[in-house]
Amino acid sequence: SHRSRAWSGSSTMPWSKEKDFREKLSKLSESQQSIQTLSHWVAFHKANAAHAANVWADEAQRAADPHRQLLLVYLANDVMQNSRRKGTPCADAFASQMATVLPAAHAAATPTVRAKLERLLSIWEERAVMPAPQVAEVRAALGGEGPPPASAPAVPPDSQQAAGLQAGGQQKRPRPADDAGAGGGGGGG
Repeated sequence: SHRSRAWSGSSTMPWSKEKDFREKLSKLSESQQSIQTLSHWVAFHKANAAHAANVWADEAQRAADPHRQLLLVYLANDVMQNSRRKGTPCADAFASQMATVLPAAHAAATPTVRAKLERLLSIWEERAVMPAPQVAEVRAALGGEGPPPASAPAVPPDSQQAAGLQAGGQQKRPRPADDAGAGGGGGGG
């Protein structure tokens, strides 16, 4: 049975679509359409999900530009979320590469790109796109990439928001959830 063979990262059988996929990855743009089109292509070739994920990881690690790496992670995000919904093997194949790809991208990234990568990881955790142990492994690897950038705020933005502080240190009034969209000011009627 071919299922018993573990994917080792290098295949003895070449994937006939590898060259096509590398070319498509090289032409990937930041448009949602470009990302979704290539994501659908990967889903169509789901029988070769492990091959596709391996090629994707290779290209992501070769990319010198942090924005290019982020773009490739956005592609993987689309592949994994759609795969999770449809029950295809692509999610697991791409998720298995994240422990290698995400920390490398994170280490090379600007603070803005790092925040986006961290946000994706949180989304994957919230939506169970990746198994919790894999998320924890990736998160630990991100934390082990050296000191935070000098431009990072002393208090993480989430903590500031939780404390109800606006810029300038003023206390922000929480809005009652049931008032959302209830039209303007005074009482409910």
